[in-house]
Amino acid sequence: MDKQVIDADVPGLGIPLNLAVRFGPLFFVSGLPPFHGEYAVKLRRARERGEAPPPFPDMPFPEQVKVVMDHLKKIVEAAGSTMDHLLKVNVWLKNQNDMNAFDKVYRTYFKSPETYPARTRLQAGSTPLGCGLEVEAIGYIPAVPWGTSETVKQVRVSSARKRRASGSKVTSLARRRRTATARRKR
Repeated sequence: MDKQVIDADVPGLGIPLNLAVRFGPLFFVSGLPPFHGEYAVKLRRARERGEAPPPFPDMPFPEQVKVVMDHLKKIVEAAGSTMDHLLKVNVWLKNQNDMNAFDKVYRTYFKSPETYPARTRLQAGSTPLGCGLEVEAIGYIPAVPWGTSETVKQVRVSSARKRRASGSKVTSLARRRRTATARRKR
């Protein structure tokens, strides 16, 4: 298995990270701030020029939550999954008093309470450019569960390729160890 970058229609930030990566059936989403595409373009240009970042636009907190959750949903769907297959979500709020407003919007992205992921919500000492929140997540792709013959085969093929590429004699060493173990059991 190899790590794969998940490409979604979500504005990049011009910093050294991937918004999301996949490994086997799991995917990992970087912290997402509530940056609209237009603002993200201004931010990237400022960073490229070595200028100060533009001020974060005045945006009501519920709208910020919707921007973040819409971006998260796009990434999750680009990975081949759904919001109901998120396993863990971390939320950083600039102000804990916004928790009820956050939860009101957050709930609408899941089919039922049974599909809510585990979640940690913290008050951040500081958020990116003073925005109201940042959200990151870990989820899985139900079409590629762990332990299937497809996943096991991918791991075996990947391991065999690595051994051949390195010229390793792991296969013969492993065979000798199994033979020695079998002899001791007799």
